[in-house]
Amino acid sequence: CCMADELLRICREYRHETCGHCVFGHEGSYQMATILEDVCHKRGKSGDLELLQDLAPMMEEQSLCEVGRVLAKTVRQTCALFGDEIAAHYARKVCPAGACDAYKTFHILVSKCTGCGDCLDACEDGAIMGKANFVHVIDQRKCTQCGRCLDACGEGAVVKAGAKKPKTPPRPIPVRRKK
Repeated sequence: CCMADELLRICREYRHETCGHCVFGHEGSYQMATILEDVCHKRGKSGDLELLQDLAPMMEEQSLCEVGRVLAKTVRQTCALFGDEIAAHYARKVCPAGACDAYKTFHILVSKCTGCGDCLDACEDGAIMGKANFVHVIDQRKCTQCGRCLDACGEGAVVKAGAKKPKTPPRPIPVRRKK
């Protein structure tokens, strides 16, 4: 599993459990959840990990309730152990565990595409390039990861990929007919 995503889940749960009597517990937990939300949804920035690492000890020391202190300690320890994995989200734009949906991409497999155009018709964003009898290609810059192409393809040629991406051509190529 992805440690950034797991830490986000923990922060969301604990955020609603803090007593709300201190700024560090209540606001700190909100800030931690917001930072991790950005990291897990492709909006993370360099410095997010350092911000968490700066906030956690202060929150651990200043929180009035045990919940705020436990959350801060959890975040501090997770950042120390899995900081590289968390940083990969915003530094390399990849979820190393392949768990965060925002980092998954759709691809059309050359070996399965028949060039029928069903995926092309389903894509409302104009992210798929190709024409009849050509292997279609998804432009990752235009793709919004809606999944309509995946649902439309009856051949199973459209796949969702995480950290490991399949090899696909840069532009549409003619379909090879099986003899």
